[in-house]
Amino acid sequence: MRSPHVLVFSYLQGIVLSSLLEPEICPRSPFQFSLVPPTHLADGFSRLRGFLSHSNTAHRENESPGLHASEKAHSCRGQYCVWTSGEASSVGMSVVTTRANRKRILERSASRTVRSEPPANFRTTEIPGKGIGMIANRRIRKGEPILTAKPAVLVHRKLVDELDLDDQYSLLDVAVSELPPMRREQFLAQAGELGGHKVSDILFTNSFQVILGGEDGQHLGNFPDVSRFNHDCRPNVAFYIDQNLTHHTHAIKEIQSGEELTISYLDSFRARSVRQERAHTSWGFACTCSQCSLPREEADASDARLYKIYQVENQLSDLNNGKSTPDMVEQLIGLYREERLDFKIADAYTIAALNYNQFGMADLARRYADLSLEQGPLEHGTHAPDIEVMRAILEDAEGHWTYNRRPYREVAPDQDEL
Repeated sequence: MRSPHVLVFSYLQGIVLSSLLEPEICPRSPFQFSLVPPTHLADGFSRLRGFLSHSNTAHRENESPGLHASEKAHSCRGQYCVWTSGEASSVGMSVVTTRANRKRILERSASRTVRSEPPANFRTTEIPGKGIGMIANRRIRKGEPILTAKPAVLVHRKLVDELDLDDQYSLLDVAVSELPPMRREQFLAQAGELGGHKVSDILFTNSFQVILGGEDGQHLGNFPDVSRFNHDCRPNVAFYIDQNLTHHTHAIKEIQSGEELTISYLDSFRARSVRQERAHTSWGFACTCSQCSLPREEADASDARLYKIYQVENQLSDLNNGKSTPDMVEQLIGLYREERLDFKIADAYTIAALNYNQFGMADLARRYADLSLEQGPLEHGTHAPDIEVMRAILEDAEGHWTYNRRPYREVAPDQDEL
């Protein structure tokens, strides 16, 4: 089915893609740091500043094969060219990008490591009202890998802004035609929602944002295997894309045999009306997940909780905010759990660990650091920068530079208020 993070592209009006990600009600990079740690810890702190990015800026996992340095471009239009890997048919990849970004891809593919795939724990089948979807073949435990996938096509984000439609279509057609036969069939088997040019329709309906780094590294990545996941605003599968362009999905709760596997295509921290409009505008379907199907009164209460998450998380994310309290931390965690946001809760655990450590409450800091370390790899990968920070707090909370920076003391009520 359709994959997340791409805004609708209007072929009839010639409107190009203007943004990859919708504005978010809840900042997924919540820490607004103005805190400066001791000089000898500055390097670790600089890494921490970006540790909650949800833009799928790739984290290094295992190195894997990519484009070969000896390959020549198949076709070019302006600064954009097409290169195709010489890999086996199951993992072939075409890249439409600049020479500088191709170099970045080559650097990420310098060594080759064979990755073992998990057993076949799902099947693809027709699901009434949804088209093709993925169903668990057996009980899947929380944390189990579901699928790892490489992109079939990787396209520079600015291509749609800087080339006219004829040049775009020409490069995209070349990119798909140069794929190995099996890989080309996988790509073309995906559904489109927008009409018009077939390859463009498939690409913009079924792509993820992929960032290679640098100021010019934004790309769209199409992963045919992943496009079989259907959407749910409260999914049972979390995903991330690592620095080697590999898309990873893991179960974030126990999934029963026969249950559908789902991911979220959009920002689940948005109000219901916004989510539904986004699903309809970008993918052409009306979301009927359990969260969107709540009665009006319950949906309004859910929207209110989401807005409260936005408010509380912003406060707690500022480590210089002297008004933060333990009650606010527990309120945030409670709101996440009540809203069933367990596919995005790692960041809340990280926020809790850092705040409790600042309060001088080392035991609670370690508790939430441990929870973050359990959940974080499922949402961000094992090499995400926050993993290192949480390990440091778990191992020696009192020795971490955040410890007891803002000791919390219960304030007695004013006598006049008694």
